Amino acid sequence: MTVTALPTSPTAPPLGRRVWNAVRLHAANPWPTLITPWLIFAAIFGLNLAIWYLVTVAAGGVQNLDADAFAYNGGVTWVLFFLMAMAVQAMSLTFRFALGVGMTRRDYYLGTVAYLAILAATYAAGIAVMARVEELTDGWGMGGQFFAPWFLADLPAWQLWYLNVVAGLLLAMLGVTLGAVWVRWKATGLYLAIGALAVLVVAGLWAMTTTASWGALGEYLGTHSPVLSATWTLPVTALGAAAGYLVLRRATPRA
Repeated sequence: MTVTALPTSPTAPPLGRRVWNAVRLHAANPWPTLITPWLIFAAIFGLNLAIWYLVTVAAGGVQNLDADAFAYNGGVTWVLFFLMAMAVQAMSLTFRFALGVGMTRRDYYLGTVAYLAILAATYAAGIAVMARVEELTDGWGMGGQFFAPWFLADLPAWQLWYLNVVAGLLLAMLGVTLGAVWVRWKATGLYLAIGALAVLVVAGLWAMTTTASWGALGEYLGTHSPVLSATWTLPVTALGAAAGYLVLRRATPRA
């Protein structure tokens, strides 16, 4: 008697491999996320250097400038907000394709979050390295503080890296949530979500003002390390990541 083996269904790849495939999907075109940001960063930094140089020449030399003349600069923060915008764009461009090639919403979402976390860590590492170079060159010879402005220049490199990672993750998860809203409800949902977020921010500022809590907040920030203060944002980051998945799990790949 001949026994015929029944065909068996193929074993699904492990979760790690499926998530990594989603990461590779976002990294397939390196220009938007791995190359262009650094080119823009270089352009912004170059413009700041040019302005600092013109001011220095007009003042008759560095010796005629205040010690902190170029210590307050927000140019480095653009890359953190870029993470938020990129999260919305990445999800709007790749969600339909991901489902079309058989990815589940969970695997795609986890891979998207992982990719953004990798980017946040990479950008923060680049900022920390350049801040060290900035310190060694005495602010590019002009006392400038572009990569570590204000009090950040006094922090160890690992703390500067950590602060930028935490800030980047917070904005990235906000972007992921808004991206999920876009995928599910398109422009109308996105506009309503941004409006609701603006209302929450204004309400929070109003509550802080009416309860005279700004002094207490300033005292807390002044008496606790920046690392500890930044760590308190991680629950908000996790909440944003969870909210994004809850929205995306029922999204359909509509045109």
